[in-house]
Amino acid sequence: MKLGFLSIDIGTILFSWINLMILFFALKHFLFKPVQKILSERQEAVDKSLKDAEDARERAEAAETAYTEKLQQTKEESAEMLRKATRKAQLRSEEIIADAKSEAAAILQANRDELEREKHRAESQLRSEVSGLAVMVAEKVMEREINQADHERLIDEFIDSVGDVQ
Repeated sequence: MKLGFLSIDIGTILFSWINLMILFFALKHFLFKPVQKILSERQEAVDKSLKDAEDARERAEAAETAYTEKLQQTKEESAEMLRKATRKAQLRSEEIIADAKSEAAAILQANRDELEREKHRAESQLRSEVSGLAVMVAEKVMEREINQADHERLIDEFIDSVGDVQ
């Protein structure tokens, strides 16, 4: 069939269609299958990477959870240790204060007792000295009659002798 300027040749169409099919099968066999294989290998690699990343994320989350729990437990333990140490220090402080108070009271009582003994000793010694001086004065008075000058001299001697005794 021939039209003037346009002609359709069935042999050419058939030949073109056969060439197209050969080209399609050749491209499919030599190009599409290797490209498909490379693409599937890449997809497998990407899937494996994603799975590894997900596993790593899950392990990291598990490690973070364990770390957080351990940190909380450590905080609680340290707080308990601090409370115990504070209680122990408070009790020890109270013991030390009580011991110091009782020791101070004992020292104070010992000092009071010593002061009382010294007071009695001084009183006894003073009585002894005064009685001795009174006896001496009486002896001197008895030996002679006292005039004003003798009286002043005896007082001065008495004062001097008291000064010597001390």
